[in-house]
Amino acid sequence: MVQCILAGEMPQIKLRSVSVPDKGRGMVPSHDVSPGSLVHAEEPYATIILKQCRETHCHYCFNDLPADRVPCISCSIPLYCSQQCQIKAGGEMFRISTEDSNILKNLPGDIGKYAAEVIQYNDCEQKIDDVSEHKHECQGVHWPAVLPSEIVLAGRVLAKFLSKSSSGDIESFVEKLELSHCYEHMPFESKLDSHIYAIVLLYCLKHSYGTMFSINGISISQVVIIISQIKVNCMTVVRLKSIDAHGLSDQSGGFPFHSSVHLTSNVEQVRVGKAIYKAGSLFNHSCQPNVHAYFLSRTLYLRTTKVVAAGCQLELSYGPQVGLWDCKDRQNFLKDEYAFHCQCTGCSEVNLSDIVLNAFHCVKPNCSGAVLESRVLECEKQKIKHFPFANKVIKNDDIYEVCLHTFNQNDASIHIQPGYCLNCGSYSDLESSRTTVDKALICIKRLQDAIQSKDISNTSISDALRSLHLLRSNLHAYNKVIAEAEDNIAQAFCLVGELQLSVDHCKASIQILEKLYDPDDIVIAYELVKLSSVQLSLGDDSAVDSINRIGAIFSRYYGLHADLVFPYLQYLRREI
Repeated sequence: MVQCILAGEMPQIKLRSVSVPDKGRGMVPSHDVSPGSLVHAEEPYATIILKQCRETHCHYCFNDLPADRVPCISCSIPLYCSQQCQIKAGGEMFRISTEDSNILKNLPGDIGKYAAEVIQYNDCEQKIDDVSEHKHECQGVHWPAVLPSEIVLAGRVLAKFLSKSSSGDIESFVEKLELSHCYEHMPFESKLDSHIYAIVLLYCLKHSYGTMFSINGISISQVVIIISQIKVNCMTVVRLKSIDAHGLSDQSGGFPFHSSVHLTSNVEQVRVGKAIYKAGSLFNHSCQPNVHAYFLSRTLYLRTTKVVAAGCQLELSYGPQVGLWDCKDRQNFLKDEYAFHCQCTGCSEVNLSDIVLNAFHCVKPNCSGAVLESRVLECEKQKIKHFPFANKVIKNDDIYEVCLHTFNQNDASIHIQPGYCLNCGSYSDLESSRTTVDKALICIKRLQDAIQSKDISNTSISDALRSLHLLRSNLHAYNKVIAEAEDNIAQAFCLVGELQLSVDHCKASIQILEKLYDPDDIVIAYELVKLSSVQLSLGDDSAVDSINRIGAIFSRYYGLHADLVFPYLQYLRREI
């Protein structure tokens, strides 16, 4: 069910589905949309919890499990946060029959009467909801604990067909799902796995539904298609979690502040489940998305993060984004996972992030040019070839500094070769630089391990600082590896009580990330959470600016749901 109006929100933007060459269907707004606008809300068609979260999150709503969790009374797999979720999931399987009623009557006193009332009440409750996600899995067979999550999700999709279909026409059901798939592009090994899992799944469902489900070539082929559809269309349901260095938090969403304990707060995205959203699957991918997806319980919400003109596509990210990986890595991932060659703006037009993300430093100390390896360079040259500099690249100072000479070349030249600076043309020995960087990263990894064990010595920090200097000498100033090293050193300084040094290195990390991402990207807000927590411990007045900026970014990405998605934000606001 697609929700049209949310409490406290304006009505959603009217959308229409359009045909987009080479990318399938897309969704476009009927009028201009401002940042932070809610454009879509939808309940899932089918969901499944991920195996690693079975002991920590409700198997129906995906919220954290309380201490008094509610188990399924017929099998040992699902755990629920409430009886309501248990009933909705179809896990409550017990039924009272006419023959069994005599057994209850023979119980002493009022026990039999009370038991009958409770069972009848639960029976009525279960008839209210038609979801019954777990019902077919709950007959003494623990196949959901063995099969991969996506296969169990396929079983839940099929269970909807079996519980509602009278004709048994599975081909018609698959067609009406209207979900794209990539079976023809899958490698042979994946196709073989899909066929094997389809047969196993059909036998599991036959155990639950008996003779109403036949196993033959047609049903197997259609289940293979459903598995392929899930591979392309399922979304990962995530929860935001804030964990400080000492695990301080409370159940109300508040976070105790102890001036004697120095801590940093890290935002972690926890993957808790997978789900199929039929309308949500119509949104196309972009590595520079203008829509952000998030979840409250099982409900998917999509909100714009940029101004979107009427008729322009609303695009979300299927995983990799500009700033996270370089262009080649993103395209390889999307090709492997979704069987398409991405031609979004981020992959077809030159941007600073893709050039400098993994770039090396020019040998000239005062040159800001980037030195690229062949893998990255070939990808960027294709962009330059098809999209001339004058028309396609925003002429900001950073791109002009780094790429000027590249765009001025009409043909291949010494300046567009691996190992040569894109700005001044100087040659760098990349093999030597890689060796130096690899050695430096060994010390950074040691510091990471020390942070994990909370056993940080002065030696480990000193070695990491020397390694950071080597990284800065060999890698481009905006290389993401430097940002990650700065972040690790900031955490280490915080844990040993050197708060000002922690703030300095945290800011250095954020300054790099602001070059790789949009300055108002949600990734920057996550990093600002770390910075503000240390600033608060230090008593630094600039924490106000950091927290206000966090609030502004979260409002853009989550609207009025910001405090629900990320309760730690309430604590930060109270502090200022």
